[in-house]
Amino acid sequence: MDMGKVEQLRDEVIGLRPVYCEIGNATELLLKDGTIILDKRTLNSVVKALAAAYAVNLKAQRKHLQEKLDRKGILPFYLGDGRVFIPLKMRQAVTANDAVYGYIDLNYMTEPRPQTGKECAIELINGIKLQVLSGQSTVLGVQHTGTVVRSLLQPDKPKDVIEELIIQAVHAVVNTLTDQHRQLRRIEEKLDRR
Repeated sequence: MDMGKVEQLRDEVIGLRPVYCEIGNATELLLKDGTIILDKRTLNSVVKALAAAYAVNLKAQRKHLQEKLDRKGILPFYLGDGRVFIPLKMRQAVTANDAVYGYIDLNYMTEPRPQTGKECAIELINGIKLQVLSGQSTVLGVQHTGTVVRSLLQPDKPKDVIEELIIQAVHAVVNTLTDQHRQLRRIEEKLDRR
């Protein structure tokens, strides 16, 4: 795998994935053209470096988003030009303080597909396939939060943002209800067999 630094590839980066490799804890940089580059630094260091490359103050942005969204914890971050990176659980922690969440640019995600258990698969529009350790409804909720973040932080955004948010919220509800309907149908089938 090729090595690089996020600062050198900043405009091409569409995802950050924490990984364990022979050099230890590192970060994969997912690029627009479908290639994956390894940055030797931990995910937190890479996120800080990427934000610094765009002169974004992540602490101030997080504080603003916590107030506006009335939420704490891991939040999306915004780099400008509609680029919102949403957090997705991409690995299990091996030691304390391991980064388990990676970040994907909302603009490059397709519809998450449910898998077995509490996992789902996401294919990026460039063909990169990701296994996420969260259910489909959780990912849809995070995508919705990312859209809200974009509407809060993107200057001069037309007022049709509210309409887009409503459509995405309805879409998330429909997907959740569809999943629940499938689960109920499976339960009914098992009960009918008895």
